[in-house]
Amino acid sequence: MGVSGISAGMIFPLAQRAAGRRTGAPANGPAGAEGDAAQTSEAQSPQNQTPETQQQVSELRQADSSVRQHEAAHQSAGGAYAGGASFQTVQGPDGRSYAVGGEVPIDISPERDPTATIRKMETVKRAALAPSDPSPQDMRVAAQADAQKAQAQQELRREQEQGGEGGGPEGAAANPALAARGAAAYGAASSIGANRSTGVGLVL
Repeated sequence: MGVSGISAGMIFPLAQRAAGRRTGAPANGPAGAEGDAAQTSEAQSPQNQTPETQQQVSELRQADSSVRQHEAAHQSAGGAYAGGASFQTVQGPDGRSYAVGGEVPIDISPERDPTATIRKMETVKRAALAPSDPSPQDMRVAAQADAQKAQAQQELRREQEQGGEGGGPEGAAANPALAARGAAAYGAASSIGANRSTGVGLVL
């Protein structure tokens, strides 16, 4: 019902390999669960990690930090229209869970008033393009916001034309001011989109 998701969409090859090893079948043997726990504890110790394992853990930590910052920026820019973040995690070779993907739901439903819809879609687009590295899903949400905004602008123009026809001289005089205000709002949104593409402005 007018709710879409903006997502970090980050899955790293080393993270996938680490997850594959951690989710394999448990080892058999007399030690059972106690033996598995002891092996996990030993694996978590930096002294017992191979250079490859240390590299995997380092990459997972970087991915986790990047994903969480990405989603936090979506939430901050989306304000009241953005929901809580959810994360896709994997278990690293050190036994810890790391976020390697995430998404934030955002409300893209139109408002009753076209002017309010225009303002809302500008906020939605800012939230979608807030990352320094927008994902394909982020770009799709931004495009949806642009489409909703264009539809609202058409509706606003129709209302202005109808008001001008039936409102006499005062209504006709008000139309240019309303049209100019709509054009200014559209120009501001276009400028926001250009700023995101050149890395200027908010960073997710």
